[in-house]
Amino acid sequence: MKIHHILYPLLSPFVLSSLLPADDTIIVPCDQPVKSAKRGVCLNEVDAKDFLALAPGVSWYYNWHFADTNHAPEAAKITFLPRAWGNREADLKGLAEYLKTHKPPYVLAINEPNLKDQAFIDPKTTAELYLKIKAIADKHNIPVVGPNMALGSGEDASIKAMDPIENKKVTYTFQNAFLKAFLHYLGKTDVYALGSHTYGNFGELKWLTEMMPKEFDRPVWITEFADWHAPNVEAEIDYMIQSVDLMERSPKIQGYAWFKERVKGNQKLSLLGDKPGTLTPLGEAYVKMPVHDPAVFYKLPGRLQLESYTSMEGADIARTKDVDGFLELKVSDEKARLDYQVFTDRAQTFNAQLRLATTEGAKIELLSGDQIIATFTAATKGWQTLTAPVALPAGKSTFRLRSNSAARLNWIEFAGKP
Repeated sequence: MKIHHILYPLLSPFVLSSLLPADDTIIVPCDQPVKSAKRGVCLNEVDAKDFLALAPGVSWYYNWHFADTNHAPEAAKITFLPRAWGNREADLKGLAEYLKTHKPPYVLAINEPNLKDQAFIDPKTTAELYLKIKAIADKHNIPVVGPNMALGSGEDASIKAMDPIENKKVTYTFQNAFLKAFLHYLGKTDVYALGSHTYGNFGELKWLTEMMPKEFDRPVWITEFADWHAPNVEAEIDYMIQSVDLMERSPKIQGYAWFKERVKGNQKLSLLGDKPGTLTPLGEAYVKMPVHDPAVFYKLPGRLQLESYTSMEGADIARTKDVDGFLELKVSDEKARLDYQVFTDRAQTFNAQLRLATTEGAKIELLSGDQIIATFTAATKGWQTLTAPVALPAGKSTFRLRSNSAARLNWIEFAGKP
């Protein structure tokens, strides 16, 4: 097993998630942010300072073009992914030329073929174009992600064609019928991953990210997402927090990109402010969002933010109302489970402090497997810090947090000799 001790910000692009071999482990300091291998942004109006502002949380970007015209500085460690946008000879020639001198980890293919004013080509033409793009990428052993679909569209804005499955003319107002026809035309040709764009609320994104892997049985990329009709910036931030947290913990969602770095006419969607290198409140939240990567272990002693779980069931995430911290997890009963991965240089007993809000007499337990290793009992209601000894072995370990009543959980701090 290879163990990588990584000190932020010296993270290289795509160092996390499934791109690592299964036997690799990444050790990061408890109080340091972790760059997400999944997290990207679609952009076309940035400079070096903007890239550096996004760098702590973002690993990749695209600009709807086959060549990088934005040029992230090396220090940002952000990777450009080229895109063959539509059925244009210039896109194919440009992509082929770009790949002669660059080796991106993925190529993005075909922007919204089902939507008017975008690529706007029928499933058969999309399949033919995909094969051309794949042939170019295959020469360099680069997987292709796409086509990247508009989730849905009105009849007047949707492509129409004779459907090979229905054997009748269809108006493709929903992406799935289009994708099934596209895959039909490809026959036995392997399609590595599919992409989709969503601009509805969190319920729409949640449904999409659960439906697509089941329906198409391959990795999914959400290459544009935002709540276009959120009433204000605060609602947009809440949508983004829920969406990113969901996609980070969903193994079938391999990548996602916020739309976009600056949005004219809809400022609440912008990650960057007017001044180069400044993040908006939305951008600050996007960069700070935790990863839920099974390869990552947090080194103790230190304060572990409880949103940095490895796996979770039965909890909701939101911005905390505590005096410090960024996010909190809300659990309603003992059915919730939260798993965390930590690393210690040697076996020792830590003085652990748990920050939470709950009811008087509530019990919060830490478990290793089926064994309870610590119990925290609330002396009052509301926000409080509870203390208990926690013995942990040397090396990697996993603990589960369980509450017997409703609680809001902020962080747990392990104090002890390093």
